[in-house]
Amino acid sequence: MTAELTQNPYAHLSTGKRVAKTTLKCLHAVLPRKVYEALYFPAFNIYHNSLRRSYGKQISRLEQSGNEAKLVRTKRVHAVMPHSLIGSSGLEHTHDLALYAIKNNIPGAFVECGVARGGCAALIATVAASDSQARNCWFFDSYEGLPDPTVEDIADGATGDHIRPLPKGSCLGTIEQVSELLFDQFKLSRENITLVKGWFDQTLPVTGEKIGAIALLRVDGDWYESTKCCLEELFDQVTPGGHVIIDDYYSCHGARKATDEFLATRGISVDLVSDGRGGSFFQKPVEGGSASDSVRGAA
Repeated sequence: MTAELTQNPYAHLSTGKRVAKTTLKCLHAVLPRKVYEALYFPAFNIYHNSLRRSYGKQISRLEQSGNEAKLVRTKRVHAVMPHSLIGSSGLEHTHDLALYAIKNNIPGAFVECGVARGGCAALIATVAASDSQARNCWFFDSYEGLPDPTVEDIADGATGDHIRPLPKGSCLGTIEQVSELLFDQFKLSRENITLVKGWFDQTLPVTGEKIGAIALLRVDGDWYESTKCCLEELFDQVTPGGHVIIDDYYSCHGARKATDEFLATRGISVDLVSDGRGGSFFQKPVEGGSASDSVRGAA
């Protein structure tokens, strides 16, 4: 089952976002790449920092409200936002689905395919560290940025609803940068965290068995081939009742196509739930039961 169009956040953009998207598209078409990037990245950083400041204002209110669970989540998400391109809604859903696995004793590792600068990985590993039982984390990435898209990623002349084009090398976080973030800045233990460098089609087939069961699989590869590879190589290891997050389900045509094709080919019926900012997630069905209620209750 595919997600309903009404859940697509890009179908209901605000006037401001529509104007910004159109303006950036026009500027990209007429400006040299270096000039465009010299304008875009400083502007984006200002925008991103303003979102974090706004999000952080919740903390003082939550400290007075007595809602300890929401306060902990908000502090964790706020801490990783400078290191992530994922919006606060997507980070909150990831946090809650990881916590769901712990609270419901769903066995398995937390796996992210597509780490970028490591903000979401830090969030996942922080939640994992709160488990009284050892919970392994595996973080796969080329650590060289995105590969080129393929013909499977193109629809109506575009690869998706990005705020800007994503050329080869985009979303780059080196393995050294991510290691420094996880182990030095966030002081996370190396004992239960494994970073795997390389393209998914080269690393997942030879590493998958080492992971074992998976409680949470987060796929953030943007493109068709990357998403397809992650699902084909790792889905069978996801524990029934565990969750799969497709970060780019609405924002990248290829990611959605690969997900829909995989589910259809396997004959898997799931309730795909929007995270409110371009991603979607679903719960792996438990034999003889429905997953929809627990999926919606997880976040």
